[in-house]
Amino acid sequence: DWLFTTPLLLLDIGLLAGASNRDMATLVGIDAFMIVTGLAAALMKIPVARYAFWTISTIAMLFVLYYLVVVVGEAASDAGADTQSTFSTLRNIILVSWAIYPVAWLVGTEGFGLVGLFGETLIFMVLDLFAKIGFG
Repeated sequence: DWLFTTPLLLLDIGLLAGASNRDMATLVGIDAFMIVTGLAAALMKIPVARYAFWTISTIAMLFVLYYLVVVVGEAASDAGADTQSTFSTLRNIILVSWAIYPVAWLVGTEGFGLVGLFGETLIFMVLDLFAKIGFG
């Protein structure tokens, strides 16, 4: 579902900010790459490959967050005060919640196994509620 929901969140915030179609397409493209490489990390059986794809996905996430702050943020700076305030709130929800996902993956059953399946599922459920429903 992340391949469907996260681009919608990014399109929504990009439209709010008044970002160009090119900037939104770039943002969504990097996001899709992040999701696909994250999925590859979860499916890999060889630990080195698993962590390599996790690293690639996490780097892509950092590019998404950077692009959201710098490029989309610049577009939002031209908007009115109410729009800028709403943009800042939504951007911060994305920044905080999305930054936790790779950490949750690492401590969960896909990564180091520090948290069991129930705990991992709970973490991702709460993150999804905050990141998606909280954003909405």
